[in-house]
Amino acid sequence: MSRGTPARGAGSVTSRLHSEERPTGRLPSADLARLRRIRLIGTTAAVAMAVGALGAGALPVLQNPIAGERLFGLWLRLQPSSMTVVMTGMVVVTFCWLLLAPYVLGRDRRGRLSGRLGRADLDRVIASWALPLALAPPMFSKDVYSYLAQGAIGNELADPYALGPVSALGASHALTVNVPDMWRDTPNQYGPLFLGVQKVIHSLTGDDVVAGTILHRIVAVLGILMLGWAVPRLAEYCGVSDVAALWLAVANPLVLFHLVSGIHSESLMMGLLAVGLVLALRAIDSPVADRRAVVLLVAGTVLVTGSALVKLPTVVALGFVGMALARRWGGGARATVRAALVMTAISGITTGAMMLATSSGTGWVTKLGAATTLRSWLSPPTALGVTVGGIGQYLGLGDHTEQVLAMVQTAALLVAAAFTVRMLFAVQSRRINPVGGLGVSMAAVVLCFPVVQPWYVLWALIPLAAWASRVEFRLPVVAVSAVLACFTLPPGAGLPAFVTVQAWAATVVAALVLLVVFYRWPGLLRYR
Repeated sequence: MSRGTPARGAGSVTSRLHSEERPTGRLPSADLARLRRIRLIGTTAAVAMAVGALGAGALPVLQNPIAGERLFGLWLRLQPSSMTVVMTGMVVVTFCWLLLAPYVLGRDRRGRLSGRLGRADLDRVIASWALPLALAPPMFSKDVYSYLAQGAIGNELADPYALGPVSALGASHALTVNVPDMWRDTPNQYGPLFLGVQKVIHSLTGDDVVAGTILHRIVAVLGILMLGWAVPRLAEYCGVSDVAALWLAVANPLVLFHLVSGIHSESLMMGLLAVGLVLALRAIDSPVADRRAVVLLVAGTVLVTGSALVKLPTVVALGFVGMALARRWGGGARATVRAALVMTAISGITTGAMMLATSSGTGWVTKLGAATTLRSWLSPPTALGVTVGGIGQYLGLGDHTEQVLAMVQTAALLVAAAFTVRMLFAVQSRRINPVGGLGVSMAAVVLCFPVVQPWYVLWALIPLAAWASRVEFRLPVVAVSAVLACFTLPPGAGLPAFVTVQAWAATVVAALVLLVVFYRWPGLLRYR
């Protein structure tokens, strides 16, 4: 039984989602040749997306390096074509990722165990698909321009969380103009650690949008590299295939499109969390409580705290590290209190030091929920609240949508909190692995969160990929990832609806052609 395997009598969540995976042999040469062709097609699609981003990417309004260029500026003048190229590339990359499933999960078409793709081969696939997107302009989101403006505000105001870009910098400021309209009056929503990143980048680049975007992209890529190092080690801890976990958590199109290309803060948040979990759990499982184990525990807890100081939801992970420590100390109330005090001391010192280093003050505590003002239909409680409010209006009962939303969203968060507490004590009593408990709890948090974006799924998916190995988990998650990866369209430039419809029609045709090639003439995928 692996270190991460719960004792007998585990709850239904464990039995339905987790089982240890036995190693399987290498793939035959014919399959390796087919995989090389899949990697080549995915790389070609990623390069096409990078080229299309010159016209359909999340380009800045001011300081656009493409505008006025004869060659590269052509894509700006052909935005419908650019959008079609990007959308076709999205579908093809997602399709290639799905085609890797039998080779990373170690199962043939009949569901039997077969060979499995090696780590080195999968690393090459991830690198070849991610590199073109890392070198291209940002796509799918303009949040990076909010990061740049927030860095300037942090360096200019005593309270970096007091004002939004328009009030702090002025409506005509270069960094304000590039911020999406919906966020121009919104104060910073991120914790002190990410504020520090924003301030350092602004100190280095000033108001240079291109240079600042490049540095934020480097930070995002560093987060992906941290995931690439940590996820296989978490999977080994849980007795799960490291290749399968890496494929689901890092090669996932949601990561490629929204963390690498979209430059979202989740990259740094989840990277710090994963590395911190590896270090802390190694310390807790160390057979000897020596100085090295103490250093690993402190370092791991500091990194997990740092993750929560990017965005607050991952603060939940501190509880699971604490319960794993309490379990190591024998469980029971006294061990739990001791572990809680240790976690509180380390995380409190880390938070205080970061607040002093970034001069954040305490304003970040009250501003972290600013995004919840959005009405997101991907959020079940928000969708329910808006629907019930709409029904009330239709029945002539008046517009009580805001009140209904407040009640439903609050109730949902209480449900998520109660479920998380249940998982915490399940870890303490050895009924579930701490990585699995964290993943299941984060899934509850995402489902109950007032606002959900497609990439928020990664909050739960990354720890679950390292723990949940049953097909009942993997099949739905793979399907959801594939759909959400293509859910967010490239921003383009406010193209008319009929242009988007035409782009989707061309994308569907390209996908159908690929399906025919893959399944009608499979010999085309083999090297002679």
